[in-house]
Amino acid sequence: MKQVLLCSLLLFSSGAINAANPPTAKLMQPSGLVEYSANGNTWRPAPRIKYLFEGYMIRTGGDGAAKLVNQENGTAQTLGSSRIEIKNGAIHLHEGDISEPRDDASSIWQSILNKFALAQKYTTVRRGIKTCDSKVRTVDVTVSTSYPDLVWRNVCPEFYYRLTIDGKAVEVPPHATAEMIRYSVRDLTPGEHTYKVEVIDVDGIIFSPRSASKVVVLSDRDQTRIQRVLSDLADDIYLRTNILSDNNMLVAAMDAWRTYFSQYPDENDLRPLLAESYARLRLDNLRRREARLYQSQLSE
Repeated sequence: MKQVLLCSLLLFSSGAINAANPPTAKLMQPSGLVEYSANGNTWRPAPRIKYLFEGYMIRTGGDGAAKLVNQENGTAQTLGSSRIEIKNGAIHLHEGDISEPRDDASSIWQSILNKFALAQKYTTVRRGIKTCDSKVRTVDVTVSTSYPDLVWRNVCPEFYYRLTIDGKAVEVPPHATAEMIRYSVRDLTPGEHTYKVEVIDVDGIIFSPRSASKVVVLSDRDQTRIQRVLSDLADDIYLRTNILSDNNMLVAAMDAWRTYFSQYPDENDLRPLLAESYARLRLDNLRRREARLYQSQLSE
């Protein structure tokens, strides 16, 4: 498990992949007055970690400073009182102070580029797709006592579900307005289990999957290892969700992205990663919703 965790922080691969909207730089460790803008009109205080995309601007006050990591070459620079712009995939200094570039051993930019490239395919909006069919598609996932939920698509308001884990069935009632169905599996022992979800109406079973999926429950020891790494990355949504995804904790990664966008709804450039998270969980209705929102904000 420890080796799996570390690979998220050290992952590199050869050959660049051209993503449609990868970040150009990463702003870190702001102090004093540091603000960012996506359009030069609206300015907001910079959080502790901020991924910067094409067109973004940063300005710092007289007491402002921050670290800036360049995605193209993995080098880091220190900003003093300055104003910069991300333009044509590069960092442009308009005025003020910025240090000479230096190597940054913590860079994982190739991994980030690859992930953004893959996530773009989930922002396509297809027309004429049914919103109420009876099929529930589950996936293999990992859960823990801190992240105990299984999720699946809410296929229709009137249907209810039969969740079967290791041969033991429980009925899950309809949720007419729920975005998805959740069920906590806190009582499962550590290790691998099987589960399947059947769809039921008043006449009986209307959908049953051909095969079951797997749910792995982490031991307390493995959960502690992951929590320790996540605590060290508390301000970096990309690295936090990468750690969770690499350990197949897909529901926890989705929830982390949902929390992030509830706090930062205008961060459209990161939205493909939420769409990807929905897609990996087969929550196609929510994936399409994010794709439409992403495309609509691009056109504004």
